[in-house]
Amino acid sequence: MKLKVCGMREVTNIKSVLALKPDLMGFIFYPQSKRFVEALSLEGIDFRSTQKVGVFVNEPLDSVIEKIKTFGLDYVQLHGDEPPSYLANLKYLGVKVIKVFRIKDQLPIDQMSAFEQEADYFLYDTLSHEYGGSGKRFKWNILNESPSSKPFWLSGGLSLESLKMLNSINHRGFIGIDVNSKFEDYPGMKNIELLGALKKSL
Repeated sequence: MKLKVCGMREVTNIKSVLALKPDLMGFIFYPQSKRFVEALSLEGIDFRSTQKVGVFVNEPLDSVIEKIKTFGLDYVQLHGDEPPSYLANLKYLGVKVIKVFRIKDQLPIDQMSAFEQEADYFLYDTLSHEYGGSGKRFKWNILNESPSSKPFWLSGGLSLESLKMLNSINHRGFIGIDVNSKFEDYPGMKNIELLGALKKSL
């Protein structure tokens, strides 16, 4: 089971989380997010064990490309209404693309099919009124109904207490979890003790 820690923005906290060696670390470039990365330098920080993900919502393509170059992003995660052609343009740059689908009580099969070719990964999150994490869970077992073979990440309300519920997912595409708010002291500041316990549990 792979681990992605999202919503990072404080250098000292970034270094502490990197010591736990999560597979991916997410940086949110969406101005309306409480974890928005407005000014951050990652220069001199050792990312050899962890890859960087930029999280975007309906961002102009040129702006995303600039962030890829500035931060050395390995992945781009898209939460908005970006069309498949948008993903295709990003893949020319050599980054992997994660397409997010927001789930209420059923899978958006038609939407998923439209992105099957261009996305490298899917990520399933709980539907909310705002883009980004809600801290709430959907019924994870509906993922077993997915006809897609695309590898996917799970997000939304993940906590130490809810880990046992991951057993309800029996889909071959399930590769990892994406955590954020349930492992924070406050927005953007992760609790290292909680993340350490999570890492040991995976």
